[in-house]
Amino acid sequence: MDPAALAIRYLDFGGKYYANDAITLEVLDQLLKKVQAGAVSSFMLSLDEYGEDGGDFLSGDMEKGWAALAFNTWDKEGEAHIYLPVNGKYNVTEPAPVEIGGQSPVLKRHALDDLSLAVECVLHFARTGEPYPELQWEEPDPESMYF
Repeated sequence: MDPAALAIRYLDFGGKYYANDAITLEVLDQLLKKVQAGAVSSFMLSLDEYGEDGGDFLSGDMEKGWAALAFNTWDKEGEAHIYLPVNGKYNVTEPAPVEIGGQSPVLKRHALDDLSLAVECVLHFARTGEPYPELQWEEPDPESMYF
């Protein structure tokens, strides 16, 4: 795949960030391997070269073999929305062992315990700028104590 075919313009993981032409297939592959191994604590891929300040982005936090992914987008009125994947194995209010941003609890229902699936989500977003279509994504209730 040609790096120019990637939708993302910003990538941040492992204390380093990459923008535009610095995002190579090798760099993306490094991230994917770290996600698969659970060897990265957080990452972000954005459609804008300025990261989360300029456009839609996918963030991820990882801990204890779990990934909390969040697709962040804005509507036409400028209202921010966050969508989390639905993990069909869980339909309970039990918290996952990972938090979004290291501080916001997330339910097991909205976290992935299949890191290969998390890799697919990251790769799909990098290529298309869209959430992985094989998963349902839902906007969590802002009134709930969990994200």
